[in-house]
Formats: sequence, C-alpha cells, structure tokens
Amino acid sequence: MKKYIYSLCLVGVIVYSCKTQHAAPAKTSPETSTAIANLSKEEMLKKGEDLFNLKCGRCHGLPSPGDFTVADWKPIIAAMAPKAKLNAEETNWVLAYVNENAKK
Repeated sequence: MKKYIYSLCLVGVIVYSCKTQHAAPAKTSPETSTAIANLSKEEMLKKGEDLFNLKCGRCHGLPSPGDFTVADWKPIIAAMAPKAKLNAEETNWVLAYVNENAKK
C-alpha cells in the first residue's frame, strides 16, 4: 500500500513540474522602447534569427523557417514563446525572422 501511495505522489510531482509556467510580460523603459523602435529591419531579423537558434534550439531540433507558411508560424511561435521564455519584443523578432523566410 505504501508503494502505491508513493507512486501516486511521484506521478503527481512529475505532472505538476511539467505544466507550463506563465511569466508576467517584461516591462520596458522608454529608453529601451526607443532603442527597439530605432532598429533597422536587418537588425530585427538578425536578432530574431539569433534568438530562434539560441532559445528554440535549446530544447529540440530546429525546423527551417521555409518549412512552414506565415499562417503556420503564428500559432507555433505563440505556443512556443512562453516555453522559450521570450518576452513580447523577442517573440516579435523571432516571428519577423521566420515570416521573412517562410514558405511562400
């Protein structure tokens, strides 16, 4: 009976630890917002590519951005950004990068 109870507790701990954690969005200062607004398209795409490779590649193999269409990427990034702990700006940069290189 003790083994059964311990097994149930272990399963509960594993299930609880695997749930998605929701972080509050990062607040940006006016200086940060101005700096972000002044990024060129090339700089945004480069930041997006770097984040895609670094954050998304940490947990799994990376698909090529050309493997999916723009419509396919939106829900994928929306679902994966919290797992990769991307803030709103970072999510937009990654989305801009994959959309720029998406299947036409």
